Amino acid sequence: MKKKSVLFAWTAGMVMFSACSSNDDIMGNGGRNDGNAAQQFVLQVASSGDGLTTRAGRPLESSKAQQDVDNVKLFVCDVSDNVVYTTQISDWETTSTDCSVGGHGKEEVIEIPSDSKLPQGTYTVYAIGYSNNSDYDLDAITDLQKGNKFSENQLISFKNDAGNKIGEEIFAGSLPLTVSQNGFKKPVVLNRQVAGTFAYITDIPYIEGAAKLRLVASQLNTQWVFGNFASVDLANNGSNNGNNVKYVVNGATPSPDNNETVYEINLSDWFNNIEDKDNDNLIDANEWKGDATKYAQGSVFAGSFIIPFEKVDGSNTFKLQMTKTDGTVLREWAVKLPSDQLSNTLTAWNSNTNAFEEVKDYSETANIYSVFRNHLYGIGQRTSDNPTKPGTSDGTNSDIPISLNDKQDLTLRVNDNWEVIHNMEIE
Repeated sequence: MKKKSVLFAWTAGMVMFSACSSNDDIMGNGGRNDGNAAQQFVLQVASSGDGLTTRAGRPLESSKAQQDVDNVKLFVCDVSDNVVYTTQISDWETTSTDCSVGGHGKEEVIEIPSDSKLPQGTYTVYAIGYSNNSDYDLDAITDLQKGNKFSENQLISFKNDAGNKIGEEIFAGSLPLTVSQNGFKKPVVLNRQVAGTFAYITDIPYIEGAAKLRLVASQLNTQWVFGNFASVDLANNGSNNGNNVKYVVNGATPSPDNNETVYEINLSDWFNNIEDKDNDNLIDANEWKGDATKYAQGSVFAGSFIIPFEKVDGSNTFKLQMTKTDGTVLREWAVKLPSDQLSNTLTAWNSNTNAFEEVKDYSETANIYSVFRNHLYGIGQRTSDNPTKPGTSDGTNSDIPISLNDKQDLTLRVNDNWEVIHNMEIE
């Protein structure tokens, strides 16, 4: 069974509403129960990330649990899904304060003003964490104001002019809330809504005309669904998350084309010359021009967030291909999942019923498997964006690219606050 993290997206980190001390305290204001007690949410973004770029969102550079969140918007809805209270925190990284939970993270307390206090009753709280200038069209959610109707199962598309239409990290979560005369302080965990995949590769075979390595998926979804939340505070990054691991495909609207490219690695970006002067059938590592402070000598790397998708029967979920400049495939490797990471459980969006449904009699094989929300699929091992000793493992942090020398197939490694980090292999 695959180990998967419960964040709705990929390790980058976790966003949550919680307190540094107790996550579910009653705020009684000195024991008052006259309706004047404080109503608070403590917004906490754990594992704030580095390695940010100027484009929307952050790049995927390792399995480290982190994230790039500029804004968090919160909605409180009544039983009829009407928004009765909403607020937004902008410039999260600069306005929040440090929190010592888990040794990292930031937080900010949100208290509902006295003139907007929630009367006794039953509510649902929703929250979304996203980057400035997101490539997603989020207006249907972010423009909602008090009095508007909230739609949990909202389809999210890329903007027409988006530079990235594969996937961008984003977080969301929900919480059922019962309000009595007492005050409250409640956590709302925002989990990653996308998956992630990366390839960290060394010992690259030399084939005349080789120009690129690329990861190809059996299909790609063009939308994802804001809903079916699993608001859980994951204790571990990619492993030992027990029953908190979810197997959810929240992607929708498959692209009309199969075997689509997730990312490409231009070999000329990593090597001065693509040649084999020592006749060992590998691209000469002494021609490598990569950053030795970040990557192992002779290696290449690429990563991407990706909208989750269901398996396509009869087609390998992922293939790594070596190609010429014009895309002609020179060699291909199947990218497999280890047997202990295969799943027999799947909940997916059904566009015919407009609902999330459990898929009956679901099963996977090493080559054919679904890509789940908040699971990370990695070729090679890379647990930090900035390893202290690239190409080595010290027992805590691993930075070990996978060798392509004499490999026929690759095996994935999946994980991270991330629910699960899948280690994909080449055999």
